[in-house]
Amino acid sequence: MSSMNTIKKNLEIRIYPAIAEKNDKGEKLANISKIESNIGIYRFIYNKELEFINYFRNLLLQYGYEDHVIVNDTSCSIILNMLRQEYPFLEKAESSSRQQSQRNLILAFKRYDDSSLKSNYPVLKTKKNQKDTFRIMNNNDNLRIQKDKYGYDKIKLPKLGLVKFKTSKEYRELLRKGSNPDDPTVEIKHITIKKVNNEYYAVFNITELYIPQEIIGPRQQIGIDIGCSKLASLSNGQEIPNLDLTTEANKIIQYQQKMSHTQPGSIRHNEAQRLYNLWMKKLVNKRNDYYNKVTAYIVKNSSFIAVQNENIIAWKHNKYLSRKLQLNAPRIFMDKLEYKCLWNDVEFIKVPRNFPSTQICSECGERNYNMSGLRNLGIRDWECPHCKTHHNRDINASKNILNKGLEIVGTTVQ
Repeated sequence: MSSMNTIKKNLEIRIYPAIAEKNDKGEKLANISKIESNIGIYRFIYNKELEFINYFRNLLLQYGYEDHVIVNDTSCSIILNMLRQEYPFLEKAESSSRQQSQRNLILAFKRYDDSSLKSNYPVLKTKKNQKDTFRIMNNNDNLRIQKDKYGYDKIKLPKLGLVKFKTSKEYRELLRKGSNPDDPTVEIKHITIKKVNNEYYAVFNITELYIPQEIIGPRQQIGIDIGCSKLASLSNGQEIPNLDLTTEANKIIQYQQKMSHTQPGSIRHNEAQRLYNLWMKKLVNKRNDYYNKVTAYIVKNSSFIAVQNENIIAWKHNKYLSRKLQLNAPRIFMDKLEYKCLWNDVEFIKVPRNFPSTQICSECGERNYNMSGLRNLGIRDWECPHCKTHHNRDINASKNILNKGLEIVGTTVQ
């Protein structure tokens, strides 16, 4: 019997805000103007509170005092109450979204004060190159999926109204469970509304009590070598090719060049930026779809997975590899593999990055130092000088990664 896991999920779905404020049945709708207003208020509160804090910091420094301005919930709440009295239009926003704006500011200062993160001092948010988002917390089950008077499922946003959405049957069922207070298996924590390239999305943050499905039949122990010329090589001899993203990459470069040759704010610049965002979205969606299918297949047929914790950032410093790594994003592949293992009760082990997986013979264990260094990346096949076994570089590395992973957990290859 599989154990029950509590897992967190972010469900991103497309929403379609109305233009009218009410439908024919008199129900309040979360229209475009309300959402745009909340996005603007979210940014306005952040900027005004930051201006207050900067003013007091500069005032203390001007009179020779050290910076003693404490940025926390208490100080920011005082500023927010002052802003609400001075600017009555802030009452149009949902209350938890106002509070979330100041929480983000507090978090920005915490990151700045933490020397290990090396974060910059918080700056004002601008409409240019800015993520258009706001977040609503689920308080007293006021954020849910409910049917309108026509019988269709809609998202009920507190203070804003109902909004149409489209998603898969799986996501819809999860959201229905989260909207049912008598169902403890799914809980909706909050929702983030965002605008991307003139399209609106809702990201539900949920927690789910999840029982992994028991799969009948043999399941393998797999070692995976993440590569550049190929996405991954498995210890069972399978090789997973990279996705062909040439068309999308060329279009992105084309519209980047057009944006650099046009005046920001002009019609041609805006059109180039729209097409750039469109092709970037196509690339990301295509890659995510491919990685989801590949990782689901691997996890479904595995009981144990070992992957080397590669230093992808260091790889990007190599001018011959950086372009391909930027397109294929192997770190995203590894992250998807890891959370799917968690969801399906599959053991996932990361082998240390300093383990010489490509240099060791998987048959006799002899180490071949001639395979070390970037200068030997072109050698794809080699023969062990000790036992004379012929190896494919990547398959051999994946076998060594599997052996090392099993060694870490204290078991042997089955």
